[in-house]
Amino acid sequence: MSSQAFQAEYFRSRKEAHDWLIEQRYAVSIGKFYQDIKEKGFPVLNPDKTVSKYQVAVYGKSLENAQQPDPSALERLEAMHRKERAEAEIAEMKAERMRREEDAEWLHSSLAWSVVAGLIGNLRDVVRRHLHDAQIDIAKAAGGDIARAPEVYEAVDQVISQAWNEVAGSELQIQWEGEE
Repeated sequence: MSSQAFQAEYFRSRKEAHDWLIEQRYAVSIGKFYQDIKEKGFPVLNPDKTVSKYQVAVYGKSLENAQQPDPSALERLEAMHRKERAEAEIAEMKAERMRREEDAEWLHSSLAWSVVAGLIGNLRDVVRRHLHDAQIDIAKAAGGDIARAPEVYEAVDQVISQAWNEVAGSELQIQWEGEE
């Protein structure tokens, strides 16, 4: 349809003009269309309430142009998005490295308590075994005489010291996750 034919034709109402815009797949609400007619004066609403088909088509094209972003702006936005994403990934990698460095200096509480419980259980067994092995020596050291109680104490203390030395001599073997 030529622009001259368009100029000669009119929609009977704003509603009819809006319906035509929708049929042409222009995304505009009826409220926005009426508001633009009232505030911008375009398309022009004639005294008989008709609206030029040509002006409505131009209005529709202006909507289409307003909705399409500037390609250079889109490229800048995309580049900025890539840069922000890269910076976020770098920050995450730095944070992960810091967490790993900090974790290397600490022992997880459940593992620590497990080790402590094992050591205490080991200590109990070692003390009992040494006392059992030394019971004859303890009795001989006491000689059945109450006056010799300090000698018994020294003998028991020596047995306990041996047990502590045995436990203290054991090494902790820790294998971190991921290591062979």
